Amino acid sequence: MAHRIPAIPKYWESFGLCILLHMGLPLLPIIFEYCSTSAVSIKSITLAASMYSIAIGVSSRSKLFFGLTLIICIFFAYAFGAISEGSTSSGTFDLFARISIAFVFFAHGVERYNLHVIDRTPFPPFIEEEKVVSS
Repeated sequence: MAHRIPAIPKYWESFGLCILLHMGLPLLPIIFEYCSTSAVSIKSITLAASMYSIAIGVSSRSKLFFGLTLIICIFFAYAFGAISEGSTSSGTFDLFARISIAFVFFAHGVERYNLHVIDRTPFPPFIEEEKVVSS
């Protein structure tokens, strides 16, 4: 008799899909820029830090994290404008932008781990998990 190969639990699938789609897709422009030029421009990384932080922050269930990502967004939006205008040196913004993106990704990943793996909330939230009927 054939035996079923164990599948990945639905809550791990939800977490993995969340990491790929919700947290990874917004980073594709800078990933593609790096793949095509072997570098990411200061303007791209600064704009990405601004937009990524708010895009992730609005989906957080933590008011503190949302507030922090809003401040990060505003800071890097200003930095992007200043760099685009040429009125500031861009050296430190590059490092801070990379650290901010990594921080937001990691912190939100921890929140999403708790939400999807521990609390078993499906992702995307509008798709209900199918119920398995045992016979």
